[in-house]
Amino acid sequence: MDVYQFKALMSKGKTFPVYVFFGDEVFFIHEALSAVKAHLLKDSDPRMALTEFGGDEIPGSTVFDELRTVPFFSVKNKVVIVEEADDFVEKNREKLEKYLLAPARHASLVLACDKWDKRTKLASLVEKVAVSVECKKLKDHLLPNWVHTHVKLYKKDITAKAARLLVDDVGNNLAILDKHLEKLSIYLGEKATIEERDVDALVGVDRNRTVFELTDAVAQRDTALALKILSQMLTHGEDSVRIISLLAWQIKRLWRAKQMLQRGGDEQKVAAELQIIPFFAKRFFEQVERYTEEDLMEKHALLLETDVKSKTSSFGAKLLLELLVYKLCA
Repeated sequence: MDVYQFKALMSKGKTFPVYVFFGDEVFFIHEALSAVKAHLLKDSDPRMALTEFGGDEIPGSTVFDELRTVPFFSVKNKVVIVEEADDFVEKNREKLEKYLLAPARHASLVLACDKWDKRTKLASLVEKVAVSVECKKLKDHLLPNWVHTHVKLYKKDITAKAARLLVDDVGNNLAILDKHLEKLSIYLGEKATIEERDVDALVGVDRNRTVFELTDAVAQRDTALALKILSQMLTHGEDSVRIISLLAWQIKRLWRAKQMLQRGGDEQKVAAELQIIPFFAKRFFEQVERYTEEDLMEKHALLLETDVKSKTSSFGAKLLLELLVYKLCA
């Protein structure tokens, strides 16, 4: 079941003792969480009926005690949410299996995970008495259609060319696409349809996102994707010197994070010190994991070398940057 099938199910008034949302698309997981909160808490005060935990920091006993505790008389149904629940599920698998055999009647448990193995006994029990929703990232070719459908939430339409341009500018990030659609719908006022010129005027390239995705592609050694993002940046007028400077800035942050973590720092403190945007934090630390300190030293040296060549060599800027990307991905 995907998030849209789940929303349709919620609109029919269906409820379950346990909800599992899993996958690599954070935007869909947030949509599913919002839908289940709206559905289950519509007759209750969220301050009294809703409890939210982080799965990597909460004992299983605390969650199960909360589920079994009878709510206040004014609360019809308690909702207990465990986000980032992969560790919680792994540590409490048998307890969850027992709970599913006799779940609390006055409470619903919601688990948000990155991964969910459908071959396990726990997953089989969920399919029998509860519900699981897969929130996987959309393929790139499906993004324009998603934009066309999603913009209707803002009571607007969008042309095919404008949807394609928006996706080309923003990339495969539904949260940022959604924010731009919201911004465009406000910008248009009474105008009903978003056109190419509107996207050009208001969106352009989300440069912070683009350089982040460029370093992400490099970290994954995905040369084709890195070159595609580089081409996108150049097409939209990004200066070659600035691209090198942005890459160097990101590599320095990854290097600094690697050093801090090796000295015993935790991700929360590192993110605060380096001012990592929360939305990007998970992927940032995934990049840190992919690199060794030696990798980062070499890549920083490559960037410095390319910076010098861009100012002194007769090679074109585009060729220099493409060669740089090939070397960074090697």
